[in-house]
Amino acid sequence: MMKRLLLGVLALVAIAVAALVVFVATFDAARYRDEIDRWAQAHLGRSLEVRGELQLALWPRLALEAQAVSLGNPPGFISPALAEIDRLALGVDPWALLSRRLEVDALTLEGVRLHLERRSDGRENWRFDRPTSVAAPSGAEAEPAPAAEPAGARAAALPLALGRVAVREAYVLWYGAEREQPFRLGPLALEAGPVASEAPVPLKVTLVLSKLSQMSLEGRLEQWQHAPRWVGRLEVPEFDLRAWLEAQGVALDLPSSLLRRVSLSSDMQADAAALHLDALELRVDEVALQGRLGADLRGDRVETALTGTAYGGTLRLEASLNDLAGSSHWQGEGGVKGVDVARLLTAVHGKSLLTGQGSVDFALRGRGLTAEEALRSAQGTLRAQVRDGAVLGVDVERLLRDASAVLRGERPTGGGRDRTPFEELSGSGVLAGGVLRNDDLFGRTALFTAEGAGRVDLIRSRLDYRLQVRLAATPEVQRDGPLAILLGLPIPLEVTGPLASPSYRVVTEELAKDFAKEAIRRRIAPTQEESQQEEAPPVVPAVKEIFRGLIGR
Repeated sequence: MMKRLLLGVLALVAIAVAALVVFVATFDAARYRDEIDRWAQAHLGRSLEVRGELQLALWPRLALEAQAVSLGNPPGFISPALAEIDRLALGVDPWALLSRRLEVDALTLEGVRLHLERRSDGRENWRFDRPTSVAAPSGAEAEPAPAAEPAGARAAALPLALGRVAVREAYVLWYGAEREQPFRLGPLALEAGPVASEAPVPLKVTLVLSKLSQMSLEGRLEQWQHAPRWVGRLEVPEFDLRAWLEAQGVALDLPSSLLRRVSLSSDMQADAAALHLDALELRVDEVALQGRLGADLRGDRVETALTGTAYGGTLRLEASLNDLAGSSHWQGEGGVKGVDVARLLTAVHGKSLLTGQGSVDFALRGRGLTAEEALRSAQGTLRAQVRDGAVLGVDVERLLRDASAVLRGERPTGGGRDRTPFEELSGSGVLAGGVLRNDDLFGRTALFTAEGAGRVDLIRSRLDYRLQVRLAATPEVQRDGPLAILLGLPIPLEVTGPLASPSYRVVTEELAKDFAKEAIRRRIAPTQEESQQEEAPPVVPAVKEIFRGLIGR
């Protein structure tokens, strides 16, 4: 009895194997190509072509393999297809296949190119519209498409059970409206599975950034059949972002030292409606930030709140960006405190004409995503203060001594230290149309104070300021003859020209008028202190000598 049962089982196995061999041997690739394309047209509204080989393999396991697969685009897009796959392999359960069911225990895709495109009218090629009818072979009547169902219901109805999903050598190409070539992201790799029932799906994505750095996104895909949600961790080790962007054809109008050391880590949650980065840690060169970022993917809105350190000081920022697909507008407020001004300006502009510890508070809003658009549209207020620093490229004390020499009929000596140390430099301004207007500039040094107003044209990189300098009545100044004659006078100082190399000039014509008025006043109505001085030589020369010095006669 046992022997007969064993022989029966062996016979059934032999029949099953023979049937399987016959099925593989008689596999009609052309028939399945058409069925695959009809299925895609019915469910996706797109063509799904297998241009290469389509075959079954028995070893090392039963597998369906397709070469040169492409998923088409809807009309009106310039990219060649939504997706192109060099090789697609399905490892299948042979026993289920004999029952005319396809159960996949492994899915492998190699050489994937995903072409993502958003048109100027807002249409996106990755959004699938249900077709109104299914394409039929030539001469046959078109088959109506199935009734529309909610996306979640369709996904839930699919009898999907995957043991493992692997994607290798994948690239994402983004076709922007103003780019001559697509933005290329890759190579990417993906490992996922097992995929079964309602259980979360483990998933890991890696992206090669450089020879020494690889981004990783690791976590789980929850509720994937109804409302997929990603929960995981994003890690980007330090890499050269500038070199990576330049390799993508992105030109940066920034000093070559910027964006050389960038790293990122964050907890991440995402679904079809929103993206959240929590416990975010971002480093960009000498800036280290912590905080959060949230994006409303349906409403095209991004919000962030960050704090951190930057160039020896602290930084805080709250900002939002709205309508990313249309006329993008943004707003932000925050500030920096105690930063090394020279390090910051050198990093941003390549050089600095200012040193010291600086603080800035700002509240700005504007439109546009490019630097030029944002600068031209920006509006708001700024307040800045720098302490214990120096203005490089000018020696204001030497300018004052030269002006005094002109008033005394002498030749200016020039020279100087090419820097003006100060104790404080502060002011506030209003930004509009790329121009910062400032009416309360104040500076204080050990020798003088300066007050004035002006404007900085950030688009043309030029400034135009008018200051009044007043010497401090210290014992040192009072004993210094060339400077002492300027005591009590408002000394007009103009600062104009390019931001990178402005020119400084004492307006001696105006200074001479005030100087002459003061000299006349002292001769007509000397102060009590002056009248008590016996036979003291005059502090200022006669009016006639003043004008003689000005005209050189």
